[in-house]
Amino acid sequence: MYFICAMNRGKNEQEGSPDIMGAAIHSHFFDSSVSEIALSIDGEEEPVMSSAYFFRTETEMNEAELNAIKLCQGRVLDVGAGAGCHSLILQERGLEVVALERSALSCEVLRARGVHHVHHADVMQFTDGPFDTILLLMNGFGIGRNEEGLLALLGHLKTLLAPGGRIIGDSTDIRYFKEEPVSLDLSQAHFSEVQFDVRMNGMHECFSWIYPDEVLLEVLAEEVGLQYRTLLHSDEFHFLGELYV
Repeated sequence: MYFICAMNRGKNEQEGSPDIMGAAIHSHFFDSSVSEIALSIDGEEEPVMSSAYFFRTETEMNEAELNAIKLCQGRVLDVGAGAGCHSLILQERGLEVVALERSALSCEVLRARGVHHVHHADVMQFTDGPFDTILLLMNGFGIGRNEEGLLALLGHLKTLLAPGGRIIGDSTDIRYFKEEPVSLDLSQAHFSEVQFDVRMNGMHECFSWIYPDEVLLEVLAEEVGLQYRTLLHSDEFHFLGELYV
């Protein structure tokens, strides 16, 4: 399920929109209620997602996540922490982890599950650095929502890095999903951008997301004074990368 995205969706999200994923996480933990989340991407229906996905254990994680966790060191910022599956593993390994989450409902769950440092804020308003590792998992680069927003996000995260620190995140090359004509200009910014439509229990939420490929990440990293390199490909389309000074 490589289309799944992180929780903290950025400052341009409309205020007052329903927090569907936060509600699913909250009811799953506090009410033992498993929710099914229906979603479509650019009008194409995707498989229904269970709220249990946000509570998966280390043995249930994909290769990119497992390698990202192994690479974490020092003080760690987990951006869009959700239910805390990554934060808890890192905390158990003795690392200082700050779980950053825009969803107030998810923050309640994070605290109840025992995450020591939970910060309820939009990532673009967060300034409590520095960090040795910044995690952007579950296609977390998409928090930027579009190319301009991702550029701003990377520039902001750079200010939160400690000397020698790095940003680690995964993304999905969605060219195979778009099914565009062969003559498509792959340099167009919109190619990596999609619209999510999420539905659960009568609630409905729409938001934009970006899935940068390796070339775009390298270009944007250079624009903000960072370097990019790919760490691994977990399959033909999904990859883990890092940005560093």
